[in-house]
Amino acid sequence: MDRFAEIEAFLAVCEAGSFTRAAEKLSISRGRISQRVAELEARLGITLLHRTTRSVSLTPEGEHFRLRTQSSLNQIDAAEYSLKMMADRLSGPVRINSVGGILGEHYLARMLTEVAAQHPQLQFQIDFSSARVDPNQDPVDLVLRGGDNPGSGVAAERVGRLRLMLCASPRYLNQHGFPRHPNELGDFNCITGTPKSWQFRRGNDHHVHYPQGSWHAPSSQAQLLAAEQGLGIARLSNLVLREPLQQGRLVQVLPDWEIENTLLWLVWAQRSELPKRVAVVRDHLIRRFHSFDLGAI
Repeated sequence: MDRFAEIEAFLAVCEAGSFTRAAEKLSISRGRISQRVAELEARLGITLLHRTTRSVSLTPEGEHFRLRTQSSLNQIDAAEYSLKMMADRLSGPVRINSVGGILGEHYLARMLTEVAAQHPQLQFQIDFSSARVDPNQDPVDLVLRGGDNPGSGVAAERVGRLRLMLCASPRYLNQHGFPRHPNELGDFNCITGTPKSWQFRRGNDHHVHYPQGSWHAPSSQAQLLAAEQGLGIARLSNLVLREPLQQGRLVQVLPDWEIENTLLWLVWAQRSELPKRVAVVRDHLIRRFHSFDLGAI
């Protein structure tokens, strides 16, 4: 038997003064109320109620138990109310895990400052890391990640698509030449990041390359710097390439091949209802990401 149900039945009898009225209050049978109280007394090894055909009264031990349990239930009620008020208020922590680089440290951060300005009682905790986290288990409320559909077990919204391309500095290409096909990339030094493979498509032709090179860094900014310094060929997103390409610091490589784009997802725990503070931030991020085309930047 559920201990809470036993105590609830006992307190209902104390308040109503009879098993019949207690049963009506809890919408269960009189026999079920009597059974629960009897099981409580058997488990405690103490008689809590004196029963006669006309009345029910508390034993001294019953009165002591009533006072203690009622106090505990009042504290539980207060805790539940406080938690509900916290969930409904736009205050408290919002914990976010995101990819770093320009996407997280510029675009996402700017969007979050907009919410922070509107709701100064929110406390933002932002972790830029490539570690894969689970919002159902890890201490995080929202996750911004790139890649395939996060799948079942979490709630997610696709918020964008990053366009990728290969590039290198004019100096590097003047020294080493241009690859004409993805299968020639093995002859070039590749600047690598988190992805272990680069996927290319041109019409019906599909090719997968596993890059190797002397410079490996998860940070797109570090890869960009290495490419501009002539260390090799890098695979980078349009978010960091606009100015380097326009200013001639980098040149696109294999422009007639399409590189598989990266989908961008906002992920949160799969539950019936998020705390209001988290839901407001989530909805703002979804709205802002959908308001412009990342692939066109």
